[in-house]
Amino acid sequence: MAQIEGLWHATAMGADYESLLGPLQRLFGAVVMHDHVSDDPAVGRRGGMVWLGDNSIEIGAPVGERSPVRGFVEKLGGGMHSLALRITDARATEDRLAASGVSVAARVGDDVFFTRPADTAGLLFEWSALHTDDDPRWGFALAPCPVAPVVTVRRFGFVTAAVADPVAAAVRIGALLGTEVTRRTPDAGPGEVGAVVSLGDCLLVLFALPLPEDPWPFGPRPTRPRFHGQGLVVDELGDALDALARAGVRSVAALEHAVLLDPAAVPVPTFVCDGLLPEDPRRG
Repeated sequence: MAQIEGLWHATAMGADYESLLGPLQRLFGAVVMHDHVSDDPAVGRRGGMVWLGDNSIEIGAPVGERSPVRGFVEKLGGGMHSLALRITDARATEDRLAASGVSVAARVGDDVFFTRPADTAGLLFEWSALHTDDDPRWGFALAPCPVAPVVTVRRFGFVTAAVADPVAAAVRIGALLGTEVTRRTPDAGPGEVGAVVSLGDCLLVLFALPLPEDPWPFGPRPTRPRFHGQGLVVDELGDALDALARAGVRSVAALEHAVLLDPAAVPVPTFVCDGLLPEDPRRG
């Protein structure tokens, strides 16, 4: 039985909010749901949610020298930070996770908490029973994007992550989420999909952390487990890649049905594809 309702949002952090938002709007038509600044040292962030395709991305940048976001940006260069999951009951979920050896790292009010990455294959998860009044999933009508995007994103397809052992991580994460491990490839090579976990309304795609001598075609090389990038579904891949190339964004690598855009041109490694991956639960 699924223990989550689906993806609440992926979270990307960077040194500057406008540098995160600008490419997401110009290239993909992201719509701002909310944007606020907190100078509370415990938060220290400008940011908020944007809608992209059929799901949301949280983007944020550090505010103040004591911002907890600053260390992530300065040490790892920013990028994909964490994954937030929708749940129905925060307290019940916390108790269930504790019974599986997963402890809370931080709480954000009564309905949102983060768990220790060491308990979830090195990846940082956020768990939320919060319903916000600016989210289309709960009836809010978004304004259109203020600029005409280069390509139209139809769906948010997947999130990628690099972990020490993709199959073991998938089994662990799938059990905690109550979802299906839809692919296991123990002998996957560098830059190949090692495992896939359903998130209910999209996918988590896992790679193995590359060794120093391994090729890594997908942008900045991860040196420890972390979330990596996002996959966006467009109408027609060839047309989308042509339009992006005309806008100065080239493709640099392929991943099965998806193509990676130049990581230097987007705020987080981004794959585009013209259909859901074969394991996606939305394929019906």
